Amino acid sequence: MKKIYTLIVGVATFFSMNSCSDDEYTSKYDNPGQTSTASCDKLMTGVFYAGKDYTYNAYWRMYTWDNGIIGKYAQTIGFTKSPGGMYTASDSYANNRWENFYKILAQFRALQNVYEQGDESKQESDKIFLDLAEIFVYDHLSQIIDAFGDVPFSEAGYLGITGDVAGSYPSYDKATDLYTTMIQRLGALYTEINSLNGNLPPTTASALPAQDFINKGDLTKWMKYCNNLRLRLAVRVASQGSLTSVGQAAIAEILNGGLPVSTTFDDNISLVGDDGSTDQFNFSDAIRDGYKDHSRANQAMLDILLTENTLGINDYRLPIMYSKNAAGGYKGLSTHEEYADQENNLTLPESKRAYSRIDSTTVIYNQYLRHPVISTAEVDFLKAEAYQNSWATGNAKQAFVNGVVNSTKYYFDCNDASLSSAGFKGTEPTESEVIAYAEAMWDNASNKLEVIIQQKWLNFGFLQPSQAWNEVRRTGYPVLYFPNDPTAQVLTTVPSRIRYPSSERNNNVTNYNAQVQAMGGTDDPYIKLFWAK
Repeated sequence: MKKIYTLIVGVATFFSMNSCSDDEYTSKYDNPGQTSTASCDKLMTGVFYAGKDYTYNAYWRMYTWDNGIIGKYAQTIGFTKSPGGMYTASDSYANNRWENFYKILAQFRALQNVYEQGDESKQESDKIFLDLAEIFVYDHLSQIIDAFGDVPFSEAGYLGITGDVAGSYPSYDKATDLYTTMIQRLGALYTEINSLNGNLPPTTASALPAQDFINKGDLTKWMKYCNNLRLRLAVRVASQGSLTSVGQAAIAEILNGGLPVSTTFDDNISLVGDDGSTDQFNFSDAIRDGYKDHSRANQAMLDILLTENTLGINDYRLPIMYSKNAAGGYKGLSTHEEYADQENNLTLPESKRAYSRIDSTTVIYNQYLRHPVISTAEVDFLKAEAYQNSWATGNAKQAFVNGVVNSTKYYFDCNDASLSSAGFKGTEPTESEVIAYAEAMWDNASNKLEVIIQQKWLNFGFLQPSQAWNEVRRTGYPVLYFPNDPTAQVLTTVPSRIRYPSSERNNNVTNYNAQVQAMGGTDDPYIKLFWAK
């Protein structure tokens, strides 16, 4: 476990957020081997920095994890039915996602350690840095749990502090326990940040905006991020499993209690790759490589967008999410197609291209892409589900319509930002047009929960496939077809979870073996998460 749990990320120095490239940023870390001092503000930035590759839609995340593995399971990316490897999950790619989280956690443990060593006055000044980092950690912890199941957490990440190699091999925490902790702690963190908002010491208030590249020091937005994340996790466990009462109570507390969540387009928790003034890491320059082998549309997503036959008009997002094929229509790779037909279609010249692509302007060549963390549209759909299930009091239809409107605005904003950089803008529908479309969609749906989840899944789409896969596993919607792959050695159909990576199996042997025994004797990819349907 030394490789995973050693603190390998240095301490970030105070930096300007104006056009700070990745190389410039890393050069401003202090070498932990050459300094005995660290500050909480810089360590908070280090937590964010450690997780940047899986917070932005970065090349490696998109190519290996999101598109190479999860997008197939969520059917948000077009893929071929390659015999023997249709559902293959590369161990090295899963390992990268796993290790990235433990880099985040190691940095957070260093932050906790420095904070705890401060006197009362210092802790008062530094509390906000610890709180914001903790929210970020829970965002990524939940993603790791949702992919793998039970994971090491409470004992993990301390080697860089203790130097105790023998004691650095962490046992596994139950996913249910971690979810309970996250839901409870996010509630407490909101209360703490709310009390600090407008009451930060002057030195802390001046340092925070430059050190915080997530929300630029906007504590109101951090409170919404905190409550958004708590609502996401609460809804995830509210339907089935052992935490239904925990989830439903948190939902009621947030929504019936009027706690601040994202409600407007400006409330989107998202990052900008390069808007000419806040370029952090130039990730958007490499997005095209993240999609280069995964650019074809999935027919399941097109089916939800192609509503002309049912609603008299196609979804307004269709032409900015996907390009037409050579015949002037929309066609995606489908799990109902024969593999030989897919391969034949993919070898056709561009003039006869059979499949639609993810739009290059909106996504693939867009260096001004808005990288979603938790969008306002997602929050709207969380509300819609909660109201529809009577977990809170509110208008499910209105929340649903708001979700479609905010999702449409989000994708058009990405498209417009890319087009505007070239001196012209695309044409987008009026809000009243989108409202009318969304209302018709709702009124036409016989199963309201299904249409809510379909739109939520669509909104995640090829930008947040991990969240889309969660919805499929949690609700069974949208209803997707996954054919068997009888020639596969392990994954003959879509799995329910990702197996623990080889580095964990080889390095944390005792605790891994104990976890496998707790799972029934095998690291089975078909064991469902506790919240899954």
